[in-house]
Amino acid sequence: MGLDNVTSFSETDSSTAYTPPSSVAEATLDALDPLKHFAPSPGPTNSTFIIRCRSSGHVLTLLNGAILLAPPGGRATIHWTCVETKGWLGFQNYTSGKFLGYGEKHGLLRCVADRQQEWESFCVRLRPDGGYVLLMTDWERLLHVGMKMVGGVEALAKVGEGAESGIAWGFVKV
Repeated sequence: MGLDNVTSFSETDSSTAYTPPSSVAEATLDALDPLKHFAPSPGPTNSTFIIRCRSSGHVLTLLNGAILLAPPGGRATIHWTCVETKGWLGFQNYTSGKFLGYGEKHGLLRCVADRQQEWESFCVRLRPDGGYVLLMTDWERLLHVGMKMVGGVEALAKVGEGAESGIAWGFVKV
């Protein structure tokens, strides 16, 4: 079969095709990106973050030796360097050099360890509705980090295995 009877496309088609500018195409691709709405994860290690509660906007804060959720600003320290030891993430306070972990009493969060060990080890998981949960080791289990009532006061602590008990966190790289 020869190509003698074939006419070129340009000889038979007189329609005009409009091509959108590249900025429109990029905007369309951005809108279709399934990862667009996810907050940055706490990696890579050795990066420094502000760890923010998504529901309140308050941030994980070290103030006078206590760990709390507080509005950004003031004299507290809110920068946490993400490190990795034996596959576990750790969060080292940028100012004090101490590691975020939990204590024996009620599993309350504290920041007193000079190095990352079992009680200062975290796992971070993406939530389907956005943000991340912080999980801490508790023997053979992983427990969510959330709020717990202790002596009539709300405190950050290891709280439970169910997703409803944990806080949705965001990580703001600084």
